[in-house]
Amino acid sequence: MSFELLVPKDEEKLFSLMEEGDYKLLAGGTDLFVKIKKDLLSPDRVIDITGAITEPKIAEKGEKISIPATATFQEIAESPLVNREFPVLAQSARAVGATQLRNMATIGGNVCNASPSADSLIALYLLNGELTLADREGERRLTINDFITGPGKTKLTRGEYLKSLEIPGISEDFTHYFEKVGRRNALDISVCTMGYLLKKEEDGTVEELRLAYGAVAPKIIRATSVEEYLQGKKLNRENIAEAKKLVRSEISPIGDIRGSAEYRKKVAVRLVEKIGNTSNSANEI
Repeated sequence: MSFELLVPKDEEKLFSLMEEGDYKLLAGGTDLFVKIKKDLLSPDRVIDITGAITEPKIAEKGEKISIPATATFQEIAESPLVNREFPVLAQSARAVGATQLRNMATIGGNVCNASPSADSLIALYLLNGELTLADREGERRLTINDFITGPGKTKLTRGEYLKSLEIPGISEDFTHYFEKVGRRNALDISVCTMGYLLKKEEDGTVEELRLAYGAVAPKIIRATSVEEYLQGKKLNRENIAEAKKLVRSEISPIGDIRGSAEYRKKVAVRLVEKIGNTSNSANEI
């Protein structure tokens, strides 16, 4: 590796450094250094942003929870606030690598890396996460879905950095669920990830469902056809079977060394059955 490492101590210095030459931003470095080592990136300068972000670690901000981009996954997994308000985010944070990796990897880095197999993105899509981006001219906000445009591609511009993530509050009536399928669980990149938020009526019908998949399309997807189909219905075998067909039509996985495209499809379809696990009806999965 051959680059200059720069560590600005405040935001003004960070903005100045981003005005010069070729650079990459560093938070935890768990994705960046792998790419540099593999010669996928060769920046002249690496700018460590951790000293420039002065936001509180994880805090309530009105009716939202604010998480600085430099928060590590271990901090998120252990946060009482996150565990109480957004269990699905805590679950996905615990699925990121081993303990050593979680203590280094940051949620901002995971978002900006924009991998379709990134564990934390499932929760952020389900929770309608919002991003605050900052440059010398001020700040702008984008939803997570608008920010990520494709595998490894985002709307982050030169001179701009991801400052924080805000997650709107959600009703406590939702059930939160996250699952990662990989060869070695938390130590491997996902073959398929799935998460959902489920809110049911007293009679067991679906009041609201949010369903997201990772590693089965160019970016994280919300399975909106399934969400719309199951709304107002009970999670019986017939409706789950139809939901499986809809999932198969929504996803477009590719094959790689971790699994073929068809295997990923089978896993994604089978995971639909997990939506029925929260019900007590004998006619449900």
